[in-house]
Amino acid sequence: METMPSAVPDTLPVRPARRPARDPWAWLLALAGCITLLLTVFTAFVTTSTGQLAEFMALEAATHRLASLHGSVTVVLDRLPQIVGAAGVAVFGVLTVWRRRWFASLVAAAAFAGANLSTQVLKNVVFVRPELDNGVPYYTGNSLPSGHTTFAAAAALAVFLMVAPRWRPVTAAVGALFATAVGAGTFIEAWHRPADMAAAYLVAALWALVAGWVILRTGADWNTAGRASARYPQPAGHPGWDVALWTGGILAVAGAWLAFQAAGGVDSLTPAPAWHSGWHFLAGLLLSVGPGLLVFGFLSTFFRWQAGRR
Repeated sequence: METMPSAVPDTLPVRPARRPARDPWAWLLALAGCITLLLTVFTAFVTTSTGQLAEFMALEAATHRLASLHGSVTVVLDRLPQIVGAAGVAVFGVLTVWRRRWFASLVAAAAFAGANLSTQVLKNVVFVRPELDNGVPYYTGNSLPSGHTTFAAAAALAVFLMVAPRWRPVTAAVGALFATAVGAGTFIEAWHRPADMAAAYLVAALWALVAGWVILRTGADWNTAGRASARYPQPAGHPGWDVALWTGGILAVAGAWLAFQAAGGVDSLTPAPAWHSGWHFLAGLLLSVGPGLLVFGFLSTFFRWQAGRR
């Protein structure tokens, strides 16, 4: 009598989930990269004569153009950090109550506070702007990192930390738009030098990485992307948002360099310019925006990679 074949199970076994934040070395490397870039920005633009002169001419060009702006435009620019901050707090509060991610909310709020406190400590205690013999006025003292830009970027990243993996890329894109708008407005109003904004994005990113590791490890259920479906074909978020952020950031930084070269490059740097170059203004504006797009693009890509998988 022949033996009947064993029944084939109706469903295949589900592979074990790949836990979120599974690579501690990657998070440590990302943190080290943020710190290294922050020190590089400070060294290149604050402690060298070339960096000080380049930023001084960009800021002078912005100051010259500020007088031509309509009053209503300056009012909007003045209120932009508060508007972005209020919007971020409102969205953050709604997410907290709606999703009831109480611990994650506490960690994200701590990162927001830590970023803003760190900026003040770095600006007023750690980073010292040397008074070099290059003719650049010292009246503004050290202003790196920018407090306004840190506030906006940290608020946007607090929301970024609170959403599920499939929503993080679009949240990063919207957050980058708001944060870099504040960075651009801060430069246009001649409140800060371009490197101040680049440093602010890095400070906010550093704290987002610290908080993100804690949130992903303690909230594995909602930080794990499910399988692709008709409703969510990209369970970890559409990669197009990452591509847009990376592309915009690279183009902005490259454009800043090209504008600087169009203005005459290093040979044109002087503490007493005979005219206020539009190229220097454009270089400063693009340098106030580009690093922010790159930082948000990196965080979106990194969190996509480190999200859990089923």
